[in-house]
Amino acid sequence: MTDKTAAPRTARIKTARIETAATDRDVLYTGIPVAVFAAVLVGAALLAFGRELADINAFLAIGINLIVVGGAAPTVLRWRRAPVWRWPVYGTCVGGVVSFVVLGISVVTNA
Repeated sequence: MTDKTAAPRTARIKTARIETAATDRDVLYTGIPVAVFAAVLVGAALLAFGRELADINAFLAIGINLIVVGGAAPTVLRWRRAPVWRWPVYGTCVGGVVSFVVLGISVVTNA
């Protein structure tokens, strides 16, 4: 009797996993462009803000950018748990890191 009930239950579990995998793959096609857009937007904003501050003082640019990102990071990382917001959060994190690298390079080369 246990052999008859085990097969249908296993089949239902496998079917549910296949449907979930297909849904995640479909979300990937819309999530990556959203993440790229968020990365470009955040990266450009932080870089423009940092470059203008670097014209005044290089340490001011890096310090204020760290304060801005450090203040926004807890809220943004909390949004990562929501399925809709995870892609913009990934893009925001990548854009912030890339902008800091580019800002550091541009401050060093112009100093």
